[in-house]
Amino acid sequence: MRDLERQVVEGIRASSREDRKQAEWRLCELAAIIQNSEDAIISKTLTGIVMSWSVGARRLFGYRAEEMIGQPIARIIPEDRLEEENDILARLQRGERVDHFETVRRRSDGNLIDVSLTISPILDASGSLIGASKIARDISAQKKVQQGLLDSQARFQGIIDSAMDAIISIDESQRVVLFNAAAEQMFGCAATEALGQPLDRFIPTRFREAHRSHVRNFGATGATSRAMGKLNALTAIRADGREFPIEASISQTKVGAMKLFTVILRDITERKAAQEALSRSEEQLRALAIRLQRAREEEASRIARELHDQLGRYLTTIKMDVLLIDKIATRQPRVEDIHAIGEKARMMLEAIDETVQVVRKIATELRPGILDDLGLAAAVEWQAKEFERRAGVVSVVRVAEEELDLSREQATAFFRIFQEILTNVARHAKAERVWVNLESHKGMVVLEVEDDGVGIASDAVSQPQALGLLGMRERAAIFGGHIEISGIHGKGTTVIVRMPINENSAR
Repeated sequence: MRDLERQVVEGIRASSREDRKQAEWRLCELAAIIQNSEDAIISKTLTGIVMSWSVGARRLFGYRAEEMIGQPIARIIPEDRLEEENDILARLQRGERVDHFETVRRRSDGNLIDVSLTISPILDASGSLIGASKIARDISAQKKVQQGLLDSQARFQGIIDSAMDAIISIDESQRVVLFNAAAEQMFGCAATEALGQPLDRFIPTRFREAHRSHVRNFGATGATSRAMGKLNALTAIRADGREFPIEASISQTKVGAMKLFTVILRDITERKAAQEALSRSEEQLRALAIRLQRAREEEASRIARELHDQLGRYLTTIKMDVLLIDKIATRQPRVEDIHAIGEKARMMLEAIDETVQVVRKIATELRPGILDDLGLAAAVEWQAKEFERRAGVVSVVRVAEEELDLSREQATAFFRIFQEILTNVARHAKAERVWVNLESHKGMVVLEVEDDGVGIASDAVSQPQALGLLGMRERAAIFGGHIEISGIHGKGTTVIVRMPINENSAR
C-alpha cells in the first residue's frame, strides 16, 4: 500500500501526457485495491473529517460511504477513546507510522468491536501533513480466542493452586518450572524462590542421584504416568532442613519440543505417625489380651487352691464327722456315744461356719457385694480399708455424700480401675500414705488417688509394657472416660480418672 501511494504521488507530479496517463492508471488500480480490500480503509483530514470510506469499512462498521464521508470520524470512536486520536495525530506529525494499534471502535448498531489500526500520514505536494489513512482490521474473534486462552490459563492455575497435593513440574534438566501453592506450604518455600531451581533442592543429599536416575529412566520408558504409591515411600526435605516422608506419582508430556515431568506429592507424615501409633496400639492390645488371659488363669488357679485347701479341708472334716455319727447311729448308742455325737455336731457347726466364711471371702474378692448393695462410694471406702489392712499403707478417703448416678457397668469399671491403682501403689510406689477423693463434677465422676511414694517417671506412663496402665485406660475409654497420670520424683504419683455419667445406662 505504501509503495502504491508513493507511485501515485510520483505519477501526479509527472509532466508528460504519457506519464499522466500512467499515473491515472495507477490511481485507478489503487482505488480498486481499496474498494475490494477485506479490511476497512478510511482517510480523514487533520480535523477528523472522513474523506474516503471503503467497502470494507462499510462491512466492518455498518455505515455506507454516503453516511460517513464529510462526517467526523468520532462517530465510530467511543468517548473514552477520543484522546487516542490526538495521540496518534501527534505521532504522525513527528513523522511516525502507527502499526497494529489495538483499540475499540463502535459499529452503527452501537456494539463495540476490537480492531487493529495501521495509520499512515497523507502528505501534499510540498510534503506537508494534510491527513491520515487508516487500515482497520476486525480482531474481535482473535481477542476472544486470546481471552479464552487467558481464562483457560487462569482456570488451570486456579485448579493447580487449589489442589490439596503439592504439584511440581520440571524440565528435562530437572529444573522447576511449576510450583503450586500446596508445594509452597509443604516445603516452606515460595514459588518465586523455587522456579528455575534444581529439583534436588527438595531431596535429601543421599537420595539425589537415585532420584535423578529414576526420573531419567522413567522418561526413557515413554510411559505417560506412574500412579500414586508406585514409587514406594520417598523422603523430601523442607526449606528449614527437616526431612519428611512423601508419597508421589509422576507423569510426562511434551510441550512442543520440550519434555516436562510433573510430580504430585503428598505429605504422609501424619499417616505414618497414625500407622505407627496403630501398630503400637495393636501390640499393646495383644499384650494386654495375653495379660488378661494370664490374670484369669491365675485367678482361676487361686480360687481352685482356696477351694481345695480350705473348702476341701472343711468339707472333708465334716464328711468324716458325718460318717462317724452314721456309724454310731447304726448300733445301740451308749451314753458316751451320745456325748460323742454332740461333740461332733459342734465341730461340724464350726467347720460349716468356716466354710461359709471362705465362700464369702472368695465371693467378695470376685465382686464385693457392697458395690451392688451400697454403690461405688461405699465400695471405694471398703477397698481402701482392706488395702490399708493388707498393705499397711494409711488410706485417707473422702467420697461424695450424694449418690453417684452411674450404671452398674460404669461402677464396676471404676472399681476395677481403683483396685489396679492400689495394686500399683503396693507394688511400685513404696508409699506410706495414700489419699483418695471421689466426687461428681459437671456431669463427670472424678476419682483422684495420690500417694507419697517414689513418683512414676514420665516415660514410664507410655511404655508399651505398662499393661496395667493400658488396661485402666481401656476400661475408662469404653465409657468415654480418660485417665491422667503424673508423678514427681521422690514426691509421689497422682492418678485422676474422669468418666462422663451415662444417663441412658441400665442401673
